Amino acid sequence: MMRLLPTMLFVSFLLPGTLFAKTKPEQFFAQNCVKCHGPEEQNGQVRLDIPVETLFANEELLERIAAVLEADEMPPEESPQPKPEAVAEIMDLLQKRILAQRPTNPLKRLTHAEYTNTIRDLFGVDFDFTGLLPPDHVERGFDKFGEAHLMSPHQVMAYLKTARFIAERVLPDAKPKTRTWEFDVRHFHGSKNFATGGGGDYRDGDDYVLTGFRPYRSNLHFSIDPEAHDQFVIPAFGVYRLEVKAHSEKSKEGEVIGINLGDGRHPTSFQMIRRIPMPRGSKGFTTELTLKAGDMLAFTFDSARVPGRSLAKKPHDGPAMRFSHMKVTGPLTEQWPTAAMKAILPKPNMKPAELVDHIALFLTQRPLVEEERKAFVEIARTQEKSGASMTATARSVLIALLTSPHFIYKSESSELTDVERAHRLSYFLWNSAPDAELLSAAKSGALRTDPSAQVERMLKDARAGRFIDDFTRQWLQLDKVDDFGPDVRVFKNVRRMTVDSMSREGRELFRYLLENDLSMEHFIDSDFVMVNDRLARFYGLPAVEGDDFVPVKLPEESERGGLVAQAGFLKLTSTDFATSPIHRGSWILKNLYNERIEPPADVLINEPDIRGTTTVREAILKHQQLESCSRCHSRIDPLGFALEHYDPVGRKRSEYRHVEVLPAELEGTTFTKKLKITTVPIDAAMKLPNGREVRDLPTLKAALMADRERILKGIVGKLISYAHGREVTRADRPHVDAVFESIAQEDFSLRAAIHVIVAHPAFGRK
Repeated sequence: MMRLLPTMLFVSFLLPGTLFAKTKPEQFFAQNCVKCHGPEEQNGQVRLDIPVETLFANEELLERIAAVLEADEMPPEESPQPKPEAVAEIMDLLQKRILAQRPTNPLKRLTHAEYTNTIRDLFGVDFDFTGLLPPDHVERGFDKFGEAHLMSPHQVMAYLKTARFIAERVLPDAKPKTRTWEFDVRHFHGSKNFATGGGGDYRDGDDYVLTGFRPYRSNLHFSIDPEAHDQFVIPAFGVYRLEVKAHSEKSKEGEVIGINLGDGRHPTSFQMIRRIPMPRGSKGFTTELTLKAGDMLAFTFDSARVPGRSLAKKPHDGPAMRFSHMKVTGPLTEQWPTAAMKAILPKPNMKPAELVDHIALFLTQRPLVEEERKAFVEIARTQEKSGASMTATARSVLIALLTSPHFIYKSESSELTDVERAHRLSYFLWNSAPDAELLSAAKSGALRTDPSAQVERMLKDARAGRFIDDFTRQWLQLDKVDDFGPDVRVFKNVRRMTVDSMSREGRELFRYLLENDLSMEHFIDSDFVMVNDRLARFYGLPAVEGDDFVPVKLPEESERGGLVAQAGFLKLTSTDFATSPIHRGSWILKNLYNERIEPPADVLINEPDIRGTTTVREAILKHQQLESCSRCHSRIDPLGFALEHYDPVGRKRSEYRHVEVLPAELEGTTFTKKLKITTVPIDAAMKLPNGREVRDLPTLKAALMADRERILKGIVGKLISYAHGREVTRADRPHVDAVFESIAQEDFSLRAAIHVIVAHPAFGRK
């Protein structure tokens, strides 16, 4: 009895009441769980015959217990089941405990995108920090979470190098000289392979012609000396204007030119920096790029039909891109001193303390605390005593501040101050620091009492496109859609720019719903799709003009509409030649339901014996027979198999095509790898854990729509995670429920959801 007293007192504190209520957790686990999670057996390495204070101190374990109880996954079906009221009572206790130990949101630093945008908005310069700043770690789907923002010595040095790079370019010692270079066919060159007949490019009269899209077989670069092949090199950092005369031939539609950084003679490390849509009949384009000293430019024909001439079976007779002239002007200087120089140094002579205070306030909108301020002032004084110029002194202070936690990390109190709230909102909707109007609203108290006016203003601003791009890129994993192929030997009519269009469809649907105040239900199913010219043609819809995405009404018989019917999602969740039902089902659970489905790290996953299986279906069903796999696979597999009637590039199919790469054979003078393709029928029917059968895309979308509340709450949870910079857990369920109930009055509008998230009291807490 004395041994149980601490446990009873602990439970009594959580759930006041009778002695019977104090021992409920131990009784419940002993009656329903300890057989499989006790001293003799610990399935999943979970043990529940432990003191309740030890159990309740393990937040992750509490989450797991609550999740399986809520989903009726435990106890197993073959075991005696507890009474519903007993489960409800334990669930209520677990929820209260989880709420009571909600973790503090850790310190967050600026992500790569946030840092880049902040610098752009402060100085008016488009910097590319690729190769300077390390990539961000992604935690539970997003790179904004503080748990992932650890700072290593390597990262500190990267920030220092980046700060120097910025300071030297926004505070130059002298005005750069603007020059103009002109190039024509005499200066144009193609890929190195052309010398051996392998290129997809050539000179033709006054034009240089590109026919293929693979840069190592088909690209155009240029040299100053017509007799030399040395590529033109950008001489100094700045903005350069490119005026290009080019047109397509033998084409009945718009085409796309790619602009790349890298040596066109050895283009294996090209970095795509911009794509230029060329409407049908276009004679060229003008664009401006921020480039650095040493950069080299090359052009590719990204919408070409063939990889390169060396892969064509006959002389190329399809669309080609003809270049005739190009003019490069830069660095462009609209005013001197530049706006950035005036912002950093508003007066020709500033005292060290004045300079530090000004630059710190300019960068962060917050004054430095006195202890931090002293070190920066000392840097300025040392520079001043050494005889450094005002510009050089300002550079040193700027480098120090850009490298300091004062700039790199977001300042967040337990209860956000008005200025901190403005920063959270701005990094949510603009991925950058707040502007003057937002700060003014914050300081007046208006942002705290009624943020709707500022939210609406910010959503209408072009900078909201950063939120749309960044959120959908991470939520939908759009940047991975074109990670491979498609292999032109198998998917002959799927072009490179069609795949690029697939990767943009999810973002464009999000944008359209947000801008037009439409329901998030369209993420599940809709009677329209967002398409451009290429995607409309791929889907067999009425023709659309141009590269811009527009809504197109679907015909009655179409299965498209919603995220899971998009070719980009279907391709993302496939391999080079095969679909992946597990990947597709997992994606739906993670990104629509916002569920954790990966097994704990300490659980051993036993591979099933799949000898004797002849189909993907049989092999995966064997996974469901294993206890270590069944819990997840019973939920994942039906969702994924319902999509098996769509191939790896998102086209409707009636049978599987199994692709086998055969050993290379000598044909003439070259070795060629051939493909062996066999077909088998598709059997996609499966039952969800609730007994509902799904067998194809329409029945899957019907099942998802029946789960509308869970899915919309899942999407709301994703938005809250992104806005707050932390994972949404079970402790946030009241927050998610409140947002859901509020937007239910507005047809579950995506725009309304963002308004409600910002207005919720939790938005003002760390």
